[in-house]
Amino acid sequence: MPSIVPTPSEAAFVFVPLVVLVATSLWISQNAAARGHRFPNLLGAILAFVPVGVVAYLLVFVTNNPRRRPPTTTERWALTVLLAGAGSFLVGSVGLPPDPSSQGFWFVVTYVALLPLSHLVVYRRGYRRVTRPVARRVATLRSHE
Repeated sequence: MPSIVPTPSEAAFVFVPLVVLVATSLWISQNAAARGHRFPNLLGAILAFVPVGVVAYLLVFVTNNPRRRPPTTTERWALTVLLAGAGSFLVGSVGLPPDPSSQGFWFVVTYVALLPLSHLVVYRRGYRRVTRPVARRVATLRSHE
């Protein structure tokens, strides 16, 4: 008879995406509030479930609306968790074994391993090395239109 208690692999498939979902919603709402959006909490709740909307938010809203206040500790914490989760999804889809029973374990291991790296990117301003070329490219594409 099957057990109702989830295995660690099954729990990982629920826990990590749930944490990343909450962090995504929190980061978007904090970032939108800092940029003067009228409904930042609603935007954060909706875009947490629509990944394409997050890309549109970053390309359209963030580039057109400068920040009115510096990032808060909560916003940076949420971005750290978000980057580690997105990185573990990417590493998991490309480099982890396809076995479902071991994939949950390695999914959590990559998530925990990427937390310090995402901390360095967010808190040590490593994101500027990533975002400056992208911002320049978007600006040149917009100027050609």
